[in-house]
Parts: sequence; C-alpha cells; structure tokens
Amino acid sequence: MNISRYGSRVLAAAGLLASVPCLTAQTAPSTTTTPPEGDKVVQLSVFEVRSRRDSAYVADKSVATTGFATELSKIPLAINVVTAQFLEDTGGFGFNGVANYQAAFTTDQGGMDGGTRNSAGIDPTVGAVTGGEPLRTRIRGQPINLSQRNGLPMKFGFGTENVDRVEVARGPMSVFIGGSTLGGVMNLVTLKPQFTPAYKFGVRVDSNDSYQFRADLTGPIYKDKVAYRLIAQYSDDNTWRDFSNSTTFFVNPQVTWRPFNKLTTRLEYAHRDLRGNMVSNSMQSTAAYQADYDNPSQALLDLGKSRTGALAGIPYTVAEYRTRIGRAFANWRLDKFNVDGRWRSLGEGESFTAGDWASGNDANHFGEHDSFSTKYDLVEGEANLMVTDWLEVRAVGRWADQHSYTTFFSNALRRYPDGSTPLLSATTTATKREEIPLTGKLEAVFTKELFKVNHKFLAGYEASYNQAWSVNPTFNFNGLAAVAASPNVAGSPASLTGANILNYFDPRVHTVPNYESILTWADETLAPGVTAQSYSRIYPEAGYAAYSGSFWKDRITVFGGYRNTRIQQDSWNLDRNRARLQRFLHSDQTTTDSYTVGLVYEPFPGVNLYVSQNVGTEAVPAGSLINAASGFTSLVTAEERAANPVPDLEGRGREAGLKVEFFDRRLIGRVGVFELTRHNTVIVDNERTANDPRNQGTAVDPNPATQNLAQTAKVQWNRTIDGNTSAGIELGFTWMPNRNYTMTFEASHLWTNKLTLSKPLTGTAATAQAMIDYSILNGRPLDNTPDDTLRVWQKYAFTEGKLKDLWLGLGVRYQTSVMPLASNSSWGTVLPGWTVFDAAIGQRVTLAGRAVDLQLNVENVTDKLYSAGGRTWSNPRTLTFSATTRF
Repeated sequence: MNISRYGSRVLAAAGLLASVPCLTAQTAPSTTTTPPEGDKVVQLSVFEVRSRRDSAYVADKSVATTGFATELSKIPLAINVVTAQFLEDTGGFGFNGVANYQAAFTTDQGGMDGGTRNSAGIDPTVGAVTGGEPLRTRIRGQPINLSQRNGLPMKFGFGTENVDRVEVARGPMSVFIGGSTLGGVMNLVTLKPQFTPAYKFGVRVDSNDSYQFRADLTGPIYKDKVAYRLIAQYSDDNTWRDFSNSTTFFVNPQVTWRPFNKLTTRLEYAHRDLRGNMVSNSMQSTAAYQADYDNPSQALLDLGKSRTGALAGIPYTVAEYRTRIGRAFANWRLDKFNVDGRWRSLGEGESFTAGDWASGNDANHFGEHDSFSTKYDLVEGEANLMVTDWLEVRAVGRWADQHSYTTFFSNALRRYPDGSTPLLSATTTATKREEIPLTGKLEAVFTKELFKVNHKFLAGYEASYNQAWSVNPTFNFNGLAAVAASPNVAGSPASLTGANILNYFDPRVHTVPNYESILTWADETLAPGVTAQSYSRIYPEAGYAAYSGSFWKDRITVFGGYRNTRIQQDSWNLDRNRARLQRFLHSDQTTTDSYTVGLVYEPFPGVNLYVSQNVGTEAVPAGSLINAASGFTSLVTAEERAANPVPDLEGRGREAGLKVEFFDRRLIGRVGVFELTRHNTVIVDNERTANDPRNQGTAVDPNPATQNLAQTAKVQWNRTIDGNTSAGIELGFTWMPNRNYTMTFEASHLWTNKLTLSKPLTGTAATAQAMIDYSILNGRPLDNTPDDTLRVWQKYAFTEGKLKDLWLGLGVRYQTSVMPLASNSSWGTVLPGWTVFDAAIGQRVTLAGRAVDLQLNVENVTDKLYSAGGRTWSNPRTLTFSATTRF
C-alpha cells in the first residue's frame, strides 16, 4: 500500500495524540496491564513483557522478534534480555555496559556516549556525520544496523538513564527491522509509571573523579486511573583519558492514564543534554615501517640503482632513503613489494602505542579545546485498546529533535618515521547537525484458541518522516600563531604556520592547538543564497505481519512473518537560512520484501528445539552487472544493461538449537548454531568477462593467438555470491541453584569468519590498487570480530547470619584477537586476545533509620591493558562506589 508522505506524519502524530486525553479526562476504574498488584485479577496486554516468572537476571518474555510478548523459550531465535538489576550489579551503564557480558558481541570502544564522540544510536553510517568514523559494533561478526527504544527506531544517543531491560536480539530481524541487517538489534525497554508508590534515590562516584545523582519516583495520581513517573539524573563524568570531562543532564516525566478497563494510554517527555570535550582514538603502532626508516636494509637501498641519469646504478644513501619514505607510506610499501614480492599494510600484527605523548596511553590527542555536545528532546505516546478478549490494538508514536555538535575530529592515527605525529587525517571533520525524526506504528493483535491451536496474529503499519540538516564547516588554520619546528622531526620547515602546525606536530615539543579558534560555520559566515548546509528527508514506511501458532498442548509452535518496506529520499543544498538552492539527490520509491519462518518443538517439558530462517532485503542503487570501459560504451546497449540489473542485497540467516528450562527455572539456557551471509554480494565474473566476444583482442582474451596485452578489457561482467559469511555456535545459561547464588554464562565460537573479496582480472580496467587490496585483504577476518568469546558473572548473596544483606560478585570476560580495520588495506592492526576480571561487593545498611544499599564495583581488577574492540584501549582498573535508598 502506498500513501502520501504526509501519511507518515499523521500516523506518528496519532500515537502521540492518542495519549493526550490523560491530561484532561477521568473515567471509571480500570484493570492494569502491568503485573498484578495485590489480589486484583487483571488481563495482561499482549505487548507487556513483564511477567511473574521474571527474576533479577532472567526475563520470561520478549517483543523484539514477534512484535507481541512471547515466551523466550518459544521464539525460534536467540534473544538475551539484560535486566536493570544485572546492569546495576555489574556496574554497567550505556551501550558498552549492556554489551560487556554478551557473547559474540564486540563494541567500538571509541564510539557511543562512553567514547564521547557519537550520538546517533547504533547506525554504522551515521558516525561520520556526528563527529567520528562509522561504528564497527558487531554481533556474530555482522553489523548492528540500528537500535530501538520501546520498539521504535532511535535516531539519537543510546543511554540507560531510563532502562527496565534491554532486549538483545541476535541475527536478522527482517520482519520488524527490515533491510539486510544481520547482526541483530537492541531494543531498550524503558521504565513506565506504576500504580504502587516507589521512590528511589542514588549517588555514584568513581576513581576518575566522576559523580552522579539520580532520582526515580513513581506512583498514583488518581487511584487505578492516573499514574506518574519522574526520572532525573545529573552526572559529571571523567574517563581515564586526559581532558575527558563531560556532563549529562536527563529528565523524563511520564504519565499513564487508564480511563476504563480496556484502554491504557501513556505520554512522556524526555530531555537529555550531554556536553564535554572530545576524546581521541588510541595511536596505532607502525614499528615495522619505523624500523626500515631507522635501519634500511641493503636490499632497500639497492633499489636506488634503478634511478636514471647521473644516479643510475647508485644505491640510495641512508639519508636519501629516509627522505624517500619518511612521509610517504606508499613509497615504502612499493619498495617492500619490489624487494620480496609482498604488499604490506601499516602496523601488520601490531597493536596500539603510546607514541611520543607525555602522558602515554592516557593522552587525548584532541587536546583540551575540542568541545562537543549532543542534545535531544522527545515526546513519545502510546495507546493500547483491548477491543475484545481476543483483539488488541496499539498506536505508538514519537517525535524527537536531536542536535549534534563536534568541533574537530581528526585522529593522530600514527607517528611518522620522520618523527612527526600529524594531527590531520583523512577523517578530518566537524559536525553541526540537527535531526527531527517523526515515527509511528499502528498494530493489531489477534489472540484466540481455534481448533485446538493457540493463534497469535499481528498486523502492523509503520511510517516515518525523517529530516536532517548538516552545516558545512570551515577550518582556518592560518589563524593559528606560528610555532617553531621540532628538532626531532626531520625535514620540517623551520617555522610552522597554518596547516603545517598540524602536519609536522610533535607532542614532545608542541601543544595541541585550540581547535575552537580555527572553526567557523557556513551558516554564520556566508551570505544568503550561497550553499551553507545540506538537507535530507527520508520517507520510510512498511506493512508487516507475524503469526505464531501453538498446538499439541503447546509442544509445537510455528512462526512466520513478512514485511514490505518502501523508502523514498530527497536531498538539497541550502543557504544559511535553510532556503533550498539545488536538489542534488532524488531517489524514486524503492520496495523490498523480507520474511522469516521458524519452528519450535518441545519433545518433553523443559526442552525446546528450534529452527528458523530470516531473509531481509535492502534496495541498492540502480546498476547493471555488465559495464563498458571508457571509450567503448557503445558496445553495451541500454537494453542489455537493463536486462542484467544488480539485484537487491539480501541478509540471510539460518539458525538451529535448543532452549532449556530445568529444575523449576533454576537452570535456563540455550545452545544454537547459526550462519549469516550477505546474499547478492557483487564480485567480478572473471570467466564470463574473458569469454565475452567483445573482449577478443584484449588482455583478457584467453586465445593466445588473438590476445593483446596492451588493450584492457572493453566490457566487464560481474556476478553475485554469498559474501562476508559468519557461522558458529553460541550458548548462554543462567544457573540459580538456590536463593543465594546466581551465575550467567555466555560463550561463542566462529568457525567461519572471513572477508569476501573479488579477485581483479588481469587486463581489465581494475586499477593496480585493486590488486594490492586483494593481495592484502585476502584471508582476513571480518572487521572487529573475534573467533571466540566468553563471559561469566557470578553473584552470591548472604541471606542469614552475621553476613546477612551482604553480596559478592565476580566476573570474567575473555575474547580472542580482532582486527578492528580488517577490511581496510592500509591497516593491519591486530588487537591481542585478553582475559579481564571484574568484582563487586554490596551491603545493605541502616542509616538514619532507612535502608541504604552500598555497592563497590571494580572493573578490570588486574589493571590489564586491553581493547574490547574498535580503535582505542578499554578502561584500566576503575573503582565505582554507589549508594541507593528506596522507600
């Protein structure tokens, strides 16, 4: 079904407006859709995930894959639920806190709020426009395309100031997310208003001189009809890195209104303001490159003999060779190839280095004058109507206004052999961006037993109207005061001015410039009518359906789903006043289809076998599998190109395993094997290209009699394969043998973890760089992906005797090595495997007649230097103390 673009705005607004009457009206008493209070008999909503079977670390239900609340044991996919209590006990907060104890989950430690440089949720394409690089967060070796809050996509930062639980759904979520996502999705489920009064106040401090105050208040405004919740938090945060201070203010008032038994509405407002100083990545080691600069081999020096003229036959001197490669990695790489026939990348097999910075690994290469801020305001509304005992309808919508600002992002990636540490890099950028996403869903769920089958059927429609404005930055390096050259840098100009202050920077001598003094914005300096910023608007919409049917006393459950997604996008250049000047992008509406099927079989109580397949489709730009080289375009007709289109990219996932619940839910777990792949990955079809008659008499012609090595191929064919496959086994268990002890155990192993590459065909228009890339990348693993991970957390609580109200926690985290930039041929950085221990101790005491929970967490007890992923070291030993009281 196609609707006008205004339909998305109407639908999103409907979800908000449906909850507005709670501000003005009151009617008869009602039942509740949360877990029963007292002796009251209630009917639970099919969207309610809370259950009496929940425990501190274990959730019974999830909505992440089915759309309606379903027992985890009856879902044919792997889903973990990270509870608020688990986060509190492990000391976790934010995105990295959720991921810490998840198997097969690697984060980008320099990203998210914890790294103070990304604010756009979990979207790998947005990092570059919000002050950083695209994120490399991975689950099972595959990227996470986005995160959600209460089932709606996020386009703002992932924070846990308000969290009830986080559903980590692994693998393709094709029906409820759409596209070719393979890694999975994280759905943040927030705390909602309750009709039972509860008040919670907390304070937290840590060894980095951070502190936090938090309040969470909830209760009835009018008995059984209107309830409120107010969460407020302020934190002043520092990390172990220099100049890493930031502050966060969060406030989230909510109100729930139940005018009668069958209708529940909720309206909330949230404001979050995070601002501070940017924190850089760590520097990457390039010791092998440096060694050839310091002590070049005779074989390298002998390459100078190939020079012509007066220097013909004469080797390079050491000084000449140092000049040749001191600031030219490409020259060094070519020379190494000419010596031994192998192409190299920077830092092959090496990790990070402290470089020449005075504070070593603690150094923040952005200095102390590189501010950032990210702020959002959102309004979210929801209305649930139980039309009958077998039909429930829900409307949910959200409006948000998010602002991102970064002064300067340009990592000091490495030390050059000549002694300099350049501060300018290929990713130099600044950000002044506003995003206004408006999103809404309308869903109906049919729940009924018919013909001895328990049926659940969901039909939904989702639409968004997303707008974004990005202002163009201008860097005026000439405004920097001149500085003297460092004596440690060979070949440096005697006086450094302008961009050379950054290009020949030496942290042993120089101070990082004040970046705020060199930045101006086009919307502040350019005249009206001149391009100063860009604007894009996207209209995604989707219709979807899901079905779950259980029969034979619920021992067999079948599941299926389908989603049809349509997207249309436009982009313009704007002037300083946001007046449209020129449209530079228009994409017609594209349509894709995704589906999922699954089966769960319970051979005997407590054991459920499951199998599933997901296929998510993502539209690709118009293109053809056949292309003509420059000068030969007439050889390929428009009809032939149209007859061989590039097919849409598909994310395909298959999974099978078992889930167990034994000993009255004292042992709960899952074991599953999976295969994830990107179907329709395009590579060169070497055989078809060589045998195409139009390439007779070219370098690819297989007939020696007619082959002409001087003529590159005139046409090139491509083909599609299953690419970037990851496959392995994953398991997770929670063991609660008694009321004192709980253990969570997560582990994973990948037996397939390899990049998919297309080998260029000699004689085609493929550049020499393509051959270099292939020779380097062939055989590498997927980005930021370890073969093995292990996560264990144990908690023991004393419930009697002198140690009553004391509890102890111990965590172990392990993973094998990763290549954070495996798909980049310029870099060969390898982060070694590691084992890290965490610990916690808690005690309930009585202060001033009130119970207070005291807690001490120690992250990285042994102070190990390690990186959990991305391009920066992880936290050293960090102590966090918290005190919380409830009444």
